[in-house]
Amino acid sequence: MKRMFWNKTGLLVVSFMALLFWTNLSYSVSAQSEGNEGEADQQALVNSSIQQLNQEATSLYRHALDHNIEEVRNGIMRISERLEHISFEGQTTVEGIHALSETIVEVKQAAVRVKSDDTGLQQASAKLRLAADSLANPSKPLWLQYYKIVKDDLQAISTAVSQHEKTAALTSRYALLEEHYETIRPAAMIRREPYEIAQLDAWLSHTKGLTGAKQPDITQLQSMISQGEELVNQLFGREKDESAFVPFVQGPNRRAAGLFITSVIVAALTYAGYRKYRAQQQGIFPFRR
Repeated sequence: MKRMFWNKTGLLVVSFMALLFWTNLSYSVSAQSEGNEGEADQQALVNSSIQQLNQEATSLYRHALDHNIEEVRNGIMRISERLEHISFEGQTTVEGIHALSETIVEVKQAAVRVKSDDTGLQQASAKLRLAADSLANPSKPLWLQYYKIVKDDLQAISTAVSQHEKTAALTSRYALLEEHYETIRPAAMIRREPYEIAQLDAWLSHTKGLTGAKQPDITQLQSMISQGEELVNQLFGREKDESAFVPFVQGPNRRAAGLFITSVIVAALTYAGYRKYRAQQQGIFPFRR
């Protein structure tokens, strides 16, 4: 009778522990769900602000092409004000934010001297449009469409080198490459690692010196062009291999998976205790030596 009492007590304790665990699990999942909903709402607000920023930059670019300077100035003011209220946490790097800010300043300066530099305003507006689009569309930004343009620029330099063209021709072809790169640089800075941009910047600086030399070093130029092609492929993501393996549990799901596994163990122990209790009630005992 005493043994039966303790067996019942043990079963009640195990059952109570299981019930307590499931209660805590439900509360934890509920709290996590509420937290995730709050984060989702905040993220949706940030995404909406970034999309509006992108729309403003697109309109500004069109006004620049139409030589509507008044609308360009109004647009850059709205963009500047909107930028102050956007949280870039998790959106890009510090270098990316800095690149976007510099582009806005460049448009402001170009809008002031527009009478003497109309082309400069259009170029600056194009930079801003691509940078805003890169922020708003991380998976398929517009600046990636410049891949063929930049590759063609490299090929043009390579052809000029192989045909031993004069310094003036080499300098002209390099200037076109540099112009196209500078147009996409802020947008690339937003989505790429700073070291990738730094590598290409250093390559351009060195290549500029080689193409502008009175007696270009053909062998070194050919080597630099080959290296430049690799860096451009890297910048545009044409040679990056993504891992085929994905962790089974990532982020917040890891905790949920741990709780699930623990609950299975508790349930199994509870069931085993119950089976043992039933066996003892029916007079069935394990064999002991």
